Amino acid sequence: MSDLTLSKRAQQIGDSPTLKINALVRAMKKEGKPLIHLGGGEPVFPAPQAAVDAIVAKAQTRKIKYTPSSGTPELKAAVADYTLKYYGQKMAAENILVSAGAKQALFNFLLAAVNPGDEVVFPAPYWVSYPEMVKLAGGTPVIVRPQQGLQISFEQLRVAVTDKTKALLLNSPNNPSGLVFSADFIEQAVRLAEEKQIFLLMDDIYHQLVFDNLRCPNPYAFSKQGQNLVIVNGVSKLYGLTGLRIGWAVSKNSSLISAMGRMQAQSTSCNSDVSEAAAVAALTGDQSCIEELRSLLQENRNVLLEELSQIPHVAVQKPQGTFYSFADFSYYNPDSQALAQYLLEKAMVAVVPGKAFGLDGHLRISFCAAKDSIVEGVRRIKQALKNIPIKEGN
Repeated sequence: MSDLTLSKRAQQIGDSPTLKINALVRAMKKEGKPLIHLGGGEPVFPAPQAAVDAIVAKAQTRKIKYTPSSGTPELKAAVADYTLKYYGQKMAAENILVSAGAKQALFNFLLAAVNPGDEVVFPAPYWVSYPEMVKLAGGTPVIVRPQQGLQISFEQLRVAVTDKTKALLLNSPNNPSGLVFSADFIEQAVRLAEEKQIFLLMDDIYHQLVFDNLRCPNPYAFSKQGQNLVIVNGVSKLYGLTGLRIGWAVSKNSSLISAMGRMQAQSTSCNSDVSEAAAVAALTGDQSCIEELRSLLQENRNVLLEELSQIPHVAVQKPQGTFYSFADFSYYNPDSQALAQYLLEKAMVAVVPGKAFGLDGHLRISFCAAKDSIVEGVRRIKQALKNIPIKEGN
């Protein structure tokens, strides 16, 4: 008799909390419930016209076929120009891999670089998929939690590195906190990775969405050879093109990029022909849409912070980028999952529990929704919290 049980890998990997919440929100809205979604990870912002025009033009050719597995020459050229402009590095085609979103680029790296038992070190709070992707690749996630606030110190990162460490993984600006690592921190991380001969994987998907005239440090400014440095980016966040599913990885280590390409070729084969054409247009077209989005998000952040300041006993560090805040609601309930469920049921507001990001007691509240939704959503949260009995000592 055949064994129809699932693999141990399938049994060990959990659902994506953010995708699960998105699906729940869609279902509740379809039922006509007056839900406000403050847990989303995509801006309410129209696609750049250049990308839309490219999609239409590509469709009208009636030639929508397979593309080169690692990306079309046109898109690789656009990514190379982007890398030169923002990182000061000239990358050849063999140093670039285009993937079905930044998420696949991250996963391709882990599959190509990590052996069973290897450790991948990253800070909390972290993007929800990091631990599960590391485990899927056979590695061991090593999570470094801050001693205070929402950012670890470099010393904490340094002591987490062992003989088993294969890579450091940093996301700045950070999802979910919105905080940016300082130039000093990034410089020390680059030097640590080079000294220990381990990879440094930078998830830079939000690197242009920073506020208050702040700039994200460029890791290549501190790198000697750059063979162990990998930068992941994409069009999803900067251009509001989450539905295209186009991201990329760049590295001077062409052997690594080639290996990542082989992982991709044996899984998804190639990227969408239409999406790649649209991504080229977004990258080479009018870039004013990025500043428009950044400015809008900064205004939304300020609105959210003002509204949250009206709720007693809620602490939040001012986001420096992204479109997320990571507020401490532990006074009301240290179990963020239970609190998020309570707010969904009683306030009809969707947020993401901090437990999914490695720090319980917090809620990720997005400010990429419309301003009126942000104001009304926080008003509902404030009202619902008044009905929570507070234990003595809080």
